[in-house]
Amino acid sequence: MVEKILENVVNEMAPHLSQDQLEHLSNVLYVNFHGLEVAEQCTELAATGEDGDEAKIRMFVASKKAVNRQNNTLKQYTREICNMLDFLGKRLEDITGMDLRYYYGVMRERRGIKMSTMQTRLHYLSSFWDFMITEDMVSSNPVKKVGLLKIEKTIKKPFSAAEMEALRTSCSELRDRALVEFLYSTGVRVSELVSLNVGDIEMGKQELIVYGKGSKERKTYLTDGAKFYLRRYLRTRCENEGMTMEELQSRPLFATLDRPHGRLTVAGVQYMLRQLGRRSGVEGVHPHRFRRTIATDLLSRGMPIEQVKEFLGHEKLDTTMIYCTVKNESVQASHRKYA
Repeated sequence: MVEKILENVVNEMAPHLSQDQLEHLSNVLYVNFHGLEVAEQCTELAATGEDGDEAKIRMFVASKKAVNRQNNTLKQYTREICNMLDFLGKRLEDITGMDLRYYYGVMRERRGIKMSTMQTRLHYLSSFWDFMITEDMVSSNPVKKVGLLKIEKTIKKPFSAAEMEALRTSCSELRDRALVEFLYSTGVRVSELVSLNVGDIEMGKQELIVYGKGSKERKTYLTDGAKFYLRRYLRTRCENEGMTMEELQSRPLFATLDRPHGRLTVAGVQYMLRQLGRRSGVEGVHPHRFRRTIATDLLSRGMPIEQVKEFLGHEKLDTTMIYCTVKNESVQASHRKYA
């Protein structure tokens, strides 16, 4: 009954409120009305010592692992499911759509979590419930009742040519310049970058094989600039580490500056790029933005989007469209040409 009333209120107010105001009203209503008619259900804690929910989570994670989901993704699934259970204090089979709407509302309104982040979290939860339905553990998916409002899509900008030049000239270490050129040239994800060894690079052909999401293999390529700086960096590594180029083949492609020159981590790459952003005056410097930049540049220079999709290792063309931004000057030039 309460849920129906709240839905009616939101629907009645929809013509009079903006998207943000409507979402705010919906969240406030669900947070404040939560438990008024189902207080006993909503406050019922799971019995201590039960491991039924833990077993379901383990089975779900195992099913995802079987289809080659990355460890980081598996941790995100597990973390979100456990966070939700801890917050609601209920057994999985007792959780309702109202409970999840309350959870969503509190996360958004009281903890300030972005809508896009909550959509990702609810996607994880929905995938978990779909798995339980398939395995006959539950009969329905309460996440379907949450009814998220649509997010207005924002264009995530690539680096401009001036920003790329500022980043290049601000590199104080040869390794950093090689890494910047490599990220832009290959369009690899940071997780793919840090897993590479020197021997993975075919310098003569200016190409390499990377293993992306789901351990899927794809080929990517080095520009002349990336090859030049990578070669210089690796020669310096040989001198500093007292190795021949042949001995270096089994070593990480990008290593820490300090001894013992271990493998550069994802966090290490992110930190280095943040520092580079501060020195260069370029905002929003992170590994994934190089991937978006090369995709945009390839499209602007006439590469078919189907080939860009293969280059990035995307399964769906829609994903490639999200990454790629058509530059305003390209649109203007085309308008002058065809109008």
